[in-house]
Amino acid sequence: MPDFSTISQAPEIRALVQENLLERAFHDALFPRLMFRAEAQPQSWPDNVGDAMVFTGTGLITPKMRPLTPGSDPGPSTYQSEQWSAQLQQYADSIDTHMPTSITAIANLFLRNAQQLGLSAGTSLNRMVRDRIGNASESGNTVADGAQGPLTTLRVKRLNGFTTARRPDLAAGSPVRFAAVSANNPLKILTGAALTANTVVGFTPDTAGDELGPGVLTLSAAATVIDRDPVLALDRTSVVRIGGGTRTDDISSGDILTLAGLRTGVSRFWSQNVPEMPDGRFHAHIDPVAQNQIFSDAEFQRLLTSLPDYYMYKQFAIGEILNTVIFRDSENPTSDTVIGGDTATFSLDDPFAPELWSNGSASTGVPIHRVLMTGQSAIFEYYQDLSGLITEAGVTGKVGQPTINNNGIDVMCDRIQLIIRAPLNRLQDMVSTSWKFIGDWPVRTDVTTGDAARYKRVLSIESGA
Repeated sequence: MPDFSTISQAPEIRALVQENLLERAFHDALFPRLMFRAEAQPQSWPDNVGDAMVFTGTGLITPKMRPLTPGSDPGPSTYQSEQWSAQLQQYADSIDTHMPTSITAIANLFLRNAQQLGLSAGTSLNRMVRDRIGNASESGNTVADGAQGPLTTLRVKRLNGFTTARRPDLAAGSPVRFAAVSANNPLKILTGAALTANTVVGFTPDTAGDELGPGVLTLSAAATVIDRDPVLALDRTSVVRIGGGTRTDDISSGDILTLAGLRTGVSRFWSQNVPEMPDGRFHAHIDPVAQNQIFSDAEFQRLLTSLPDYYMYKQFAIGEILNTVIFRDSENPTSDTVIGGDTATFSLDDPFAPELWSNGSASTGVPIHRVLMTGQSAIFEYYQDLSGLITEAGVTGKVGQPTINNNGIDVMCDRIQLIIRAPLNRLQDMVSTSWKFIGDWPVRTDVTTGDAARYKRVLSIESGA
């Protein structure tokens, strides 16, 4: 292609002109809005109480509507209790900056590295909250991993929701807290296309310590299943699937998100007396593909007939509808935003348990899209005040809370500590920058009221693409 620049084309002139000059700046990358972490209610972890805490919720006393027999006293009533727990964990990352390189780069590399690390911190904790909500929203829902039986050891795609049980109806069962499944504390389940009753009395994860990914359930009675038969816990979370069914495999590419699916989710919350968020509405996170689908729904289109200038079409946004605030969230769990999602494999580097493809295959399955809905007090963020880690001995470097802005968007970095360590190598020119967070995100249970579902304040609406 000819060069039509304003500079003379004479070789002796062009030799005097500097070409391909590097702009002395780093431009921001495309970055998502981090909204999941805002769903968690922050709670400070008390000092000197250990690294695990148990929380107790109560059920209701059964209404008494029979009149008393004259001359008799009412008998004493009782109510059930339940417990859930949180355990402090430390999350962190670090990046090193070679200062001689920083001062010779096109722009300050040290500042850019700190910026990138802050973005990583915000994304990491946001996805942690997303995964906790997503895992609870499909707890106790999985499928068999291969044809098996009759056997008392059942391999399943996910252990999520099958490793603990609460059995106040059994003398030796756990009366209040969700404890590990055992012969004395079994978990009731249904297996196979016929949904045959059975119980889980033990489990063996493929990775030691993992209670979300693939593994083997030990059953009290032999079961026979074919590959990807449903395996459902009786206290499973209710899942709304567009088109119906008992597993992700029942979703086809034509089962796009509809307004009826959202209505079903809201009515589910109301039927279980789930309170709205402090703003008076439920919250729903929806990915851009699912949002595009709902604009194709006939019911949604009829709702907006003759309203071409309404903000929903002008801004391509749903906003508030059906007593729910809809957040368009590009961090919703899809095969693109979950590590291992593009190959339909579970990864402890991103512990999101629900499957992202029907049939468990990225080559033959349908990608699954999920609307994640929450009600009030669904998830908490218990955090430790990291200023308590600094003693009179001081620190070698600087400690603060990062303030990050990317493309004009403020990144949520609350309660995250930024540490800039003084250069400690022999030449004192390698600066280490780190972020740290200590806390946990428990999702509370509500098994003592309403139906048998363990989690009622979170909900997943599945659709295809």
